[in-house]
Amino acid sequence: METLLRYSAKNVHNKVLDCMKVLKRGAVLDVPTGQGALSEDLEKLGFEVFPGDRERENIQYRNGRCVQLDLNAFLPFKGGTFNYVACVAGIEHIENPHHLIREFARLIKKNGYLIITMPNVMAIKSRLKFLLYSYFDFFEYFGGFPSEEKQKLKDLGLDFLPEHINPVLYPEMKFILEKNGFKIDRIEANRMVKKWKTIYPFVRWLVKRKTKKFQKDPFFISPTILDGEYLIFVAKNEGTIEIS
Repeated sequence: METLLRYSAKNVHNKVLDCMKVLKRGAVLDVPTGQGALSEDLEKLGFEVFPGDRERENIQYRNGRCVQLDLNAFLPFKGGTFNYVACVAGIEHIENPHHLIREFARLIKKNGYLIITMPNVMAIKSRLKFLLYSYFDFFEYFGGFPSEEKQKLKDLGLDFLPEHINPVLYPEMKFILEKNGFKIDRIEANRMVKKWKTIYPFVRWLVKRKTKKFQKDPFFISPTILDGEYLIFVAKNEGTIEIS
């Protein structure tokens, strides 16, 4: 089999694998799976993986458990089906993150884990980009891709356009997770990114000074949030919310 494409930012895939290596083996829903690169690697680690994607014909890793689904809609599984859900490069593409997390809470067994990634729009680099250009990092093309970007995606073998339509800030993600019975275990970053070095230290200092009231939150002004490019959340489903 040819090497499968990974539709994620640099090192996100590997960070997700690192987060899952330490978990007890069990059933994993991998959505959106893309060509199935993460599903393939998780099965090599001993997990029972269910690859799911809206574009089912795009899934190249066929293990007999592939399913077509829409993350904007009801997910076609009974409650408590999975020990884990891995959602890489998904939430930024969907219309309603509240619905998505609620569905994941329904599908994950009590004490199971959700591993979910998203662009870090609260990074200093992203904040400066919004200040200067009026868009967050990774959200330049609201309303459609220019023709040259479309061609790049076609060259990668994509017949559809995975537009980023929903920037989610860390406080919003925390709220949605906790509202649906999840507790954040930890947050990782794919890599640390610092740009505009002449003004970056001052902006970082200013942000930390102005957000002192959030210092009780261990993540809000952590290096991961201020400098991380993509965030990887590891959240435990404590089963405190009953979702039918």
